[in-house]
Order: sequence, then C-alpha cells, then structure tokens
Amino acid sequence: MAEPSKHTSRLFLLDRKSGQKFLIDSGSEICVIPPSPTMNKSPQSNFSLFAANNTKIPAYGMVRKELNLGLRRPFIWTFIIADVSSPILGADFLKHINL
Repeated sequence: MAEPSKHTSRLFLLDRKSGQKFLIDSGSEICVIPPSPTMNKSPQSNFSLFAANNTKIPAYGMVRKELNLGLRRPFIWTFIIADVSSPILGADFLKHINL
C-alpha cells in the first residue's frame, strides 16, 4: 500500500503570532483549537461537539486568541478547546470576516 501523500488540497492559514496553521473548514460551525500539552484535560464544558461522522469530540472549555492571519488587522476570536488534530477556523469566523 502506498504511503499517503504529504500534499493536501485542504486550505490552511498561518497565524503569524503563534506560528499555528489553522484549517479553513466552512463545514465546521465553530472555531476549535486543540488543548495545549500542559492543559488539564478534564471536561469543563456544558456542550458537546460532534464530528461529521457523528463521533463525539471531547471539549474542555473556551479560550480567546488574537490571530494575525496577514489580513488588514488582527482578529480576537473565541475558540472551543477540544480534541482535534489541528486548529480550525469555522463558519462563524468566516462569516465574521465576510468570506
């Protein structure tokens, strides 16, 4: 079996402040960020997240972050902290910046 290609057609934006790559996902209703390695990962949220295949995604709270995406100005946005493989800019953020 061939190894998966390291090239992807998924779209990412780089936050110049943190160096994190954010997946642009219009199918995600909200913005999500993985927990930091030092974070206590005991669930602290009153809501549940679900993947497209209806798998529950553990959530741990919220955090506000300032993003520098190379646009005209920085953005301060609230992210849900959850078990995701990469940070996600969801439809809520895309709508806010008129994309």
